[in-house]
Amino acid sequence: MSSCYFCKGKTEIKNVNVDFRWKDKLFVFKSVPLEVCTQCGERYYSAEISKKLDDFVKKQSESKIRPQDTIQVPVFNWR
Repeated sequence: MSSCYFCKGKTEIKNVNVDFRWKDKLFVFKSVPLEVCTQCGERYYSAEISKKLDDFVKKQSESKIRPQDTIQVPVFNWR
């Protein structure tokens, strides 16, 4: 892909952080190579990257892999 589907801007590969939700968990992946629109910021995931993210979070609970870092995320009830 070389242009954005939405705004027709130019896209380029950038290493970006990805927030990925799976069931009741939030995973943060740093420096994921995605195609990103330079005009509107829309992100495009290749099939390979999507599969790797899906596979990782599905297997993470069984895996011995530990995160390199953790963060605290405040959660608010919208009422």
